[in-house]
Amino acid sequence: MFDFDPKIRPSRHYLPKSLVVSHKKPNFAAMIQSIATSMPMIVCGILTAQLGLSLYDRWDRPRFRLLIFMATATLLYTAHCIFFNNLTQAIPFSDTLYSFCNPAVYPLYYLYIEELTLHRPNRWRQFLMLVPSIVCFLAVGLLYLLMSGAETTAFIRGHLYQDEYSTLTGLAWWQAQAHLIVKIVFALQIPPILIMGWRHITRYNTMVEQNYSDTEDKTLAPIKSLLVFFVITTLVSFLCNIIGRYRFADSPWLLTVPSATFSLLILLIGHLGLRQNFYIRDIAEAVDKPEPTAGATPKEDMALRERLRYVIDTEKIYLQPNLKLEDLANRLNSNRNYMYNVINVEMGISFSEYINQKRIEYAAQQIRRNPKALLTDIATASGFTSTSAFYRNFKQFKHCTPSQFQREALESQ
Repeated sequence: MFDFDPKIRPSRHYLPKSLVVSHKKPNFAAMIQSIATSMPMIVCGILTAQLGLSLYDRWDRPRFRLLIFMATATLLYTAHCIFFNNLTQAIPFSDTLYSFCNPAVYPLYYLYIEELTLHRPNRWRQFLMLVPSIVCFLAVGLLYLLMSGAETTAFIRGHLYQDEYSTLTGLAWWQAQAHLIVKIVFALQIPPILIMGWRHITRYNTMVEQNYSDTEDKTLAPIKSLLVFFVITTLVSFLCNIIGRYRFADSPWLLTVPSATFSLLILLIGHLGLRQNFYIRDIAEAVDKPEPTAGATPKEDMALRERLRYVIDTEKIYLQPNLKLEDLANRLNSNRNYMYNVINVEMGISFSEYINQKRIEYAAQQIRRNPKALLTDIATASGFTSTSAFYRNFKQFKHCTPSQFQREALESQ
């Protein structure tokens, strides 16, 4: 489908060193380049297979979205591998795939975030987010189909490997403009995607904290932190685009920087995606959008606060593991909106913070009474489902670790 003119042979004088055929034995630098060019592709391929196998066991829409993202990233890094290993005969095909995958990976990851955080994502808007990538793919692919062998060779030799414009003519020049548009599309879409993704995750995490006492493995805090790493890799991508891919072809050591960075990012994305089993689907429709109580009188609110204090202080309902706002509302013969108004609005604290603060106060009392008790037993008795949540909340509310608090309790005896 893509044919080069056999009469046109790239001159050794115009090609980068890595493109000139060498008869020397493979050296250490060549081995580094081979690893650097293939590592992101291999990482993506393995994670794509793992995600596919996990979906075979249990269907999960967000994970399916992540699978699409990971498969697209695999194609992207396959195109990189072909480029940096100078497989010029395959470049017209791989470069066409690259023109879609490069501007599509960030939108695809954002769609994964939407599946985690929104009950009913707008499918039409999601499709529109991928339209620029599809247009870039069609434009670059069509130009490769229309270009002659001489123009294709001139474009690959002059633009892809040397970033040269002045020598390009005809369709080769238009192909260079199409590649410039691909870079612009990639750059323009990143800031809004990062901002919207951050907002969706923040809103979702707030929703979890307002309705669940135990937020461990429920919030998307790790994925939110991952967005910060996304910013770092974005800067790396910008630098690579400014410098030009062709400059990395002759420098295996320089190539390892983006290769290692992107491989680590993909590995973290896959690891967190395979572990994330709780998302918006698991939050009941009734707690999707908590609203302040409408029509409640101050007297009713005060009565509800008194009953809340009684259940908390006397019955110690906070010791119940996996306590939800709905459970507390049922115990008080109230509804979730009234409870939300009393705790989140009037007290100015989330349900998760309110319950865990009570748990930590209880845990501190138990440590003072018996400083030699096992902290794991105290954590369980206080209603925590994991020691990590116990340690995190203890440090948040007591400003020290449980071990430090226990040592002080022993010393004070």
